[in-house]
Amino acid sequence: PPEQKDIYYLCAPSRDLAVESPYLEVFEKSGREVVFVYSAIDDFVMANMEKFQGRKLVGAEKSDINLGDDKEEDKDKGAKEKDSDEKKLSGKDADEFCAWAKTILGGKVSAVAITARLGSSPAIVTDSESGSMRRMMRMVDTQDSGGTLSAMPLGKQKVEVNPSHPVIIGMAEMRESRPALAEAVLNQVFDNCLIAAGLLDDGRSMLPRLNDLLLCAIRGTDGGNTAASKEDKGGKEEDGGELSEEGGDKK
Repeated sequence: PPEQKDIYYLCAPSRDLAVESPYLEVFEKSGREVVFVYSAIDDFVMANMEKFQGRKLVGAEKSDINLGDDKEEDKDKGAKEKDSDEKKLSGKDADEFCAWAKTILGGKVSAVAITARLGSSPAIVTDSESGSMRRMMRMVDTQDSGGTLSAMPLGKQKVEVNPSHPVIIGMAEMRESRPALAEAVLNQVFDNCLIAAGLLDDGRSMLPRLNDLLLCAIRGTDGGNTAASKEDKGGKEEDGGELSEEGGDKK
C-alpha cells in the first residue's frame, strides 16, 4: 500500500507455514502487508538489497521492528481498550518471570523480554538476522569445518514472550508451586520457538519431554517425577526411563 513506509518480508518453506507463522501476527494486527519468500537465497537477496523503490526492506523476524505511525496509533487505541479487559503479566510479575525464564534456559538465551507484537503465540525468538539466514550461515560454517549441521552450536537467542498468553501466565503462576512442570513447559515453548524460526534441526531430543507433558495432561500430575524432569535436573531415570515413580507402569 502507498501509506506503508517499509516493505516487510517473511521467509518460510511454504505459503501455509508463512501464514501460520507467529512472526506474521504483528503485521496482521496492524493491517500491514508482508511479502512471502520461500528460500534462503531469496532471504539473502532481500537482506542485501536493503531498499526497493525508496522503501526499506525489513525482515519480519528482526528484533528491532518499529511499526510506529499514525495508522498504528489508531489501532493501538482499540487494542488498549481490549487489553484493559485481558489478564496479562505486567510490572514486577513480568520482570520476575523474564528473570526466571532466563535462569532456567541458561546459556541457550541472551535475553528474555516482554513483547507486544504477539497475539495467539506465547513466544518467539528474534535476532538481527532471520532464521533462514542464520541457518544458512551455520551451513556455510559446517562446510568450512567439515562437520555436520546438528553439531554446529546454535547461538544464544533473544526470547520475546507474550504477557497475555495463557501459557505464559500459567507458567508464571505455577513456577513456585509446580516448578518441575513449569520448567518442562518453558523448555518446550523455547523449542517451539526454534521450530517456528526454522532453527531446530532435529526435534527428536524433545520427545521424552513431550511424552511427559502429555502424561501430565492426562493424569493431572505436576510432572515432578517424570523422566524428562529428572533429566533436566541431572537425575537418573528409573524403570528403564518409563513414567513417574508414582504409577511407574503404563496404564
